[in-house]
Amino acid sequence: MDNLLQTFNVNGVTLHYSKTGSGQPLIFLPGNVSDYRTWSNIYQRFADGYECYVLSRRFQHPAKYIKNGDNSVAANTADIAAFIKDKKLSPAIVIGHSNGGLVTLNLAIQYPELVHAVIAEEPMFVPALVRNPNNPLQLIGLMLKNFKAGKSFVRLGMKGIGPSIKALAKGDSQTAQETFINGVTDGKKTLATLDELTKQQLADNITNVETEDPFNNNIKLTDLTKIKCNVLLLSGTESPYVFHYINEEVKKQISQSELIIISGAGHWIHIDQTDKFVTTISNFLKRTAN
Repeated sequence: MDNLLQTFNVNGVTLHYSKTGSGQPLIFLPGNVSDYRTWSNIYQRFADGYECYVLSRRFQHPAKYIKNGDNSVAANTADIAAFIKDKKLSPAIVIGHSNGGLVTLNLAIQYPELVHAVIAEEPMFVPALVRNPNNPLQLIGLMLKNFKAGKSFVRLGMKGIGPSIKALAKGDSQTAQETFINGVTDGKKTLATLDELTKQQLADNITNVETEDPFNNNIKLTDLTKIKCNVLLLSGTESPYVFHYINEEVKKQISQSELIIISGAGHWIHIDQTDKFVTTISNFLKRTAN
């Protein structure tokens, strides 16, 4: 499918995307260890009623990380805003997973005129947790507020993200992939049990764990109150609790939001429970159609 991709040059980087269908614009954004391929079994099921754009964000396959490149939330958000403006897609419906969900929510905060509705699949909206994960006092504060969330967040860092970054610094991509999956699935999945599509994306994009830091942002939790469009938040029953906590905190701040928990799904809801994911989004889009 790579040979069918189009390119969009913006802010010194190249985004890759495909376009399918016709109708209201529907944009799909992947998480940091995924790329446009993560939506392979999803987007065509919307192509009859929507003009679907499936993107790889900056430095994601088939692009490569540029040394000392800016992979911040702000940079990613500016990329997508420029893409929507250039293609004259506003107001668009934007779907984002994990770090892509953080970008999606920030897009609705910073550029409300570009966004018709948001679907955020377990967004890594870290302002709901702490400002600095390396500050013990902030971690204690999170523990005091919600011990279960604090414990889950610490496990994600100590068993997943932290060891992955250390392994990448040593050039050990295999260990980085293994520890990342351990962290984001609470040990429920391994490289051996991943589907082949997700496994290949993880191998191709693992460097982004080191380069795309969701804490590199100037967003406040209360900035979410600026979002006035309809927002659907999705959680999976098998995901680390910290993602559930984030969604609960995000929902409190957005007036027109709803949270749906999908049974039998981990962090990649759209992979684990594809049919439920598509049905849930389809119903949301029908409810929020103009």
